[in-house]
Amino acid sequence: MKKFELDLKNGMVISSALREDEVSALSGVHPRDIGNGYTWYWLPAIEINDVNVVFGFSFFEGLLRDINVSLSSPELYGGSWDYFSEKKEKLRAKHTEEWLAQIGYNVGTFPWGSVWAGYDGKGGFGHAVIRYNS
Repeated sequence: MKKFELDLKNGMVISSALREDEVSALSGVHPRDIGNGYTWYWLPAIEINDVNVVFGFSFFEGLLRDINVSLSSPELYGGSWDYFSEKKEKLRAKHTEEWLAQIGYNVGTFPWGSVWAGYDGKGGFGHAVIRYNS
């Protein structure tokens, strides 16, 4: 499978070459410094092929390591913790995995890294993670 790459049509292309300064300069981005060398940047939902997608980018020492991907639909998954349910988050994980497959990225391990999708019980959310090898 080809290395994960996605053109967001907003001037940014998600790829292993994505730089931290490119992401941190985006309008509406929410940074979170973990305090251990990792910094996360969360983008507002972006519509891609009629689906709202949320991306989170994890950088370690300036290099992109992980991309968190989840679909956003308050009608299906709830819009806040007030509407949380494990069932809805497992559905979000399933739909996120299906969406990734539709754009050409199946779950699995590859020479360049991995694609995972599922429910994170500790964090309480369904999502996918694209991880690049270091």
